[in-house]
Amino acid sequence: MQARPGTVIRVNWELLLVVKHEMKRGGRGATNVNMRLKNLIQGNTSDRVMDSEEKLEDVVLDRAKAEFLYQSGDMFAFMNQDTYETVELHEDDVGDNALYLTEGLMVDLQTFEGKFIGLMLPLRVTLKVVEAEPSVAGNTADGKVDKTVKLETGLELRVPGFVNQDESIVINTETGEYLERAK
Repeated sequence: MQARPGTVIRVNWELLLVVKHEMKRGGRGATNVNMRLKNLIQGNTSDRVMDSEEKLEDVVLDRAKAEFLYQSGDMFAFMNQDTYETVELHEDDVGDNALYLTEGLMVDLQTFEGKFIGLMLPLRVTLKVVEAEPSVAGNTADGKVDKTVKLETGLELRVPGFVNQDESIVINTETGEYLERAK
């Protein structure tokens, strides 16, 4: 079962978006998968434990490349790269993805039978650090110093101590973790 976050599956005729996916290895080699699923039609979220061998029906969504243009209040504007139409999405549809959106970022807009389903971010995004404490040399025994910084989108995360204000860093959008300094 390949149900990583962002995948849409069909269970009992319902379209479900995998929001969270965690493998748990049990006794005697049994592996369960804990998933948080969002019903794409009703909008409610539920947690479900499934056997890792359980077969799920993968749903193929229509995808369109779109460029993030701007945010105005609680609306986010994207330009469909095929039709050049502006697509406006409410902040409820964008969700936590808003913390990774910068002007010009290319994303995939997903639809199913004409209805907006979700937004797929690139795996890596580069964001600028707007607030960071000054670096302090080696104040821990193992030499690993980390600190919390604030990025241009409002996202706050832990980074190595050598990252400074006004630098750009690369972040994994699936885990929300620091990867490296931008080159």
